[in-house]
Amino acid sequence: MQQVDLGSGKVSTVIFRFAVPLMVSLFFQNLYAYTDTVFVSWLGAEALAAVSLAVPLTYLALSLAKGASFGSVVLITYARGQGDEAGGRAIATALLPLMTLLMAVFAPLLHPDACRAFYVFLGATEAVAAAGIAFTAWLVAGFPLMGYVFTAEALFMARGDTTTPMKGQILGNVLNFCLDPLFMFVFGWGVAGAAIATFTGQLAAAAYLRHRLAAQQGERPSLTLPAGVARLWRQIVGQGVFITVAYLVSPVGLMLLNMVLARFGPLAIGAWNLMSRTEMMVMLPIMGLSNALAAFVSFNLGRGDYGRIREGLVFYGRFSLAIVVPTMVVFAVFPRELTAIFRPAPALVELGSAALAASAAAVLFIPALFALNGLAQGFRRPAFMLAIGLVYIIAARVPLAYLFAAHWGERGVFWSHPAAAFLAGALALALSSRLLADCRRSLAAAAAENGKGGAIDG
Repeated sequence: MQQVDLGSGKVSTVIFRFAVPLMVSLFFQNLYAYTDTVFVSWLGAEALAAVSLAVPLTYLALSLAKGASFGSVVLITYARGQGDEAGGRAIATALLPLMTLLMAVFAPLLHPDACRAFYVFLGATEAVAAAGIAFTAWLVAGFPLMGYVFTAEALFMARGDTTTPMKGQILGNVLNFCLDPLFMFVFGWGVAGAAIATFTGQLAAAAYLRHRLAAQQGERPSLTLPAGVARLWRQIVGQGVFITVAYLVSPVGLMLLNMVLARFGPLAIGAWNLMSRTEMMVMLPIMGLSNALAAFVSFNLGRGDYGRIREGLVFYGRFSLAIVVPTMVVFAVFPRELTAIFRPAPALVELGSAALAASAAAVLFIPALFALNGLAQGFRRPAFMLAIGLVYIIAARVPLAYLFAAHWGERGVFWSHPAAAFLAGALALALSSRLLADCRRSLAAAAAENGKGGAIDG
């Protein structure tokens, strides 16, 4: 097991080694839906519409799983930083039962009538609903497996190992990619075959991670309820609920933004989607680094090492700038070339280029948001993460989109993106400074009380 000791060694090397597998894992987490969408699109509009309408279910399940997983990672690493191995193990044993309970929320959709009602509620035609029932049943059946994968990932990550979960994600996605065309077209299972392939990939990833946990840590996650489970669940939920809601803000904001763009027709929506997909690929490394920063900060907070925390944040800032500055240049100078990769119609190239030019101004400020996310999780103050998400998406970007659209049309909507990123980025920097100051004061007070001063040096 390639463990990384978060409490010793050169900070930049430690964080980078810890973060790279997280970056790769994030890429492959997003690849399941992308691969399914590509193959399902070959089946026709009704199949694609059915899968598209099921996307909110996946977002919701992912948000619940990420909240419980990342919340547990922060709690376990903090306990380990304090030398409380028993406390960390208690959180670990409580995670899988909670994760399974959260994924069971979707179980009613396994019944065809409930699933049909779900599609009808979303405005689907009978043909689309019929296409989506089998797909959704297998999708929901796979949620507990996804929950197990996130549970195992949390346990590995809390021990400084991000490489093994990455391998599990790669295994599941490779299998999904190979099985999608086999199940959908050779076996003739249609749109349901895409969900069965995903289910099989998640099952393989879960089995692999279960085996590696037993081999490397001598344990396997169990559904057995530990002593004091209610207290442990309150701790995980208290940390994770803000993370869950913060992740849900983005799809809700996108839905509201699409309502603004819909006034200008499908080309405007398509241009925004081309831009956001391109921007997301650039942001994935920074998101992975933010997740690594959260675990790094939490562990060193438990150790009382403020200097190491600050040094980790400095490395995050330098690494992020090394990514976003060249990105700004490429987006601003070559927007048409980047848009042409998707082979859109000429009119869409024009709008997509305008959206990418606006994104060039936005990417400079977005790393500040992810920095706050990492610090807020690491300092066990996840409400800050939720607050910045609400400000960025709901309080700034959507109102500015309406305002700018009234004056400059769809291009105004595109430029609401950097305007909102600037406002939220400035707020994120202020909140990050406050979190660091609070941390320094609390650690200084603790050091003074214990009669030692070295913990906050640096």
